[in-house]
Amino acid sequence: MAEARFDFAAVDAIDAESIGEPGKRTFRVRILRGDESAALWVEKQQLAALGEAIPRLIEQLDSEDQHPDVDARPISYFPDDPTVDFKVGRLALGYAAQEDRLVLIAHDLGPDPDEDDDLGMGAEHEDYDPEMPAFACRFTREQARFLSNSCTDAVAGGRPACVLCHRPINPEGHMCPRANGHQKLPQPEGEAE
Repeated sequence: MAEARFDFAAVDAIDAESIGEPGKRTFRVRILRGDESAALWVEKQQLAALGEAIPRLIEQLDSEDQHPDVDARPISYFPDDPTVDFKVGRLALGYAAQEDRLVLIAHDLGPDPDEDDDLGMGAEHEDYDPEMPAFACRFTREQARFLSNSCTDAVAGGRPACVLCHRPINPEGHMCPRANGHQKLPQPEGEAE
């Protein structure tokens, strides 16, 4: 595999968050290492899949945790202008056995033809390689568990799902296709809007 354009190696902190009101939220993974920061903007489904994949990967590891004393800490301050900031096309999760750290690899969507992106690779840049990961970082099992929990929390903070069709229910209700659109189902009581 080719080296990433940005490699944060072992990170100080990693988490996930959602921004905005339910139904209009955006999602990102936030990473800090020293004075550097990265914001990886992802789709809700990507974040949910990442949150589910982490515990499965940790469960498959045979070796003992080599970093049991490394605490995962929440990110209390994240800069408005991170060092790395891009929309993720593909995410990969792996394991570096020699370091006993999980590895997150992110590929960007590709350059915008109208502007120079935050990776310094405008559309006409001849060195742009879509197979080269844009970002990579490594984190401990405890940091991975914290990331998994924050992914779950970020995704769960949205609109409730319809019990019939599993589509989101808006605050004003939902015209369910499983009810042939003839019944407007209300938002369940006690659910966050």
